[in-house]
Amino acid sequence: MEFKTLKDITTEELLAVFNLSFSDYVVPFHLTKEQLVLKISSEKLDLDISVGAFDAGKLAGFILQAEKNENGQKIIYNGGTGVVPGSRGKGLVRKMYDFSIPQLKERNAEVLLLEVIEGNLPAIRAYENLGFAVSRRLLCFRGTINTAKGNTEVSIQELQEFQWEKFRSFWDIEPSWQGSVFVLDDRPHDCIVLGAFEGEKLIGYIIYNPLTKRICQIAVDQQYRKQGIGTRLFEAIGEKSSGQPVAFNNVDDSSEEISSFLANRTGLTHWLSQYEMKRIIS
Repeated sequence: MEFKTLKDITTEELLAVFNLSFSDYVVPFHLTKEQLVLKISSEKLDLDISVGAFDAGKLAGFILQAEKNENGQKIIYNGGTGVVPGSRGKGLVRKMYDFSIPQLKERNAEVLLLEVIEGNLPAIRAYENLGFAVSRRLLCFRGTINTAKGNTEVSIQELQEFQWEKFRSFWDIEPSWQGSVFVLDDRPHDCIVLGAFEGEKLIGYIIYNPLTKRICQIAVDQQYRKQGIGTRLFEAIGEKSSGQPVAFNNVDDSSEEISSFLANRTGLTHWLSQYEMKRIIS
């Protein structure tokens, strides 16, 4: 078995191994070539630092990785780990990390980050054995936005740019990787950004990616909560999405307010929970 980065891998080869690896996953799924390309670009995955395990020259396993600097730390995000069924039981995930971590140290990386489905106990144990620990629980929602009317006294306006300083002032929780400022910041044209205004004052916002059909962020000024503003923002996205199903993934469950709102006011259903896990690179 040979271990090396995925910088020279073709999309077709990666796609075939990706789909085979996840064909019997806890939640099986299958990507098209276009969806894989979109995943790599939208999550800022970097094949130059991603890792593959090659058996007689053929890809048998992979770890897709991305890198960001945040609060003075360099963080490496695992956007997907897979091993084809015929190569399991050989410790390939550990061996891929053993290959990758020295290279990441050379890049001054300090933290490894990943998400794992709550019910995938073998994977959780494997990551714990690799030194990862659960940092928070994340909730995933999906469904068709309901037509419940929100606050009609606020105006909903499309914003042409991210107003991060203002947006952050509304936050109770930090978005996970897929909805983070790092991932979204240079992709404003991929997203629909709507603001809720009382007069000229921005009091809430929502970010929706129509390509992935995902809501990335929503937040309302603390002084204006429980007044139907979040419902109104969701209603506006429901109109933009033409009634198609949408997803809102990896919402930090430490905020009971947003979890209750999503479950009870939006029409979305909580269908999956994940753990975010971290490991400090010593």
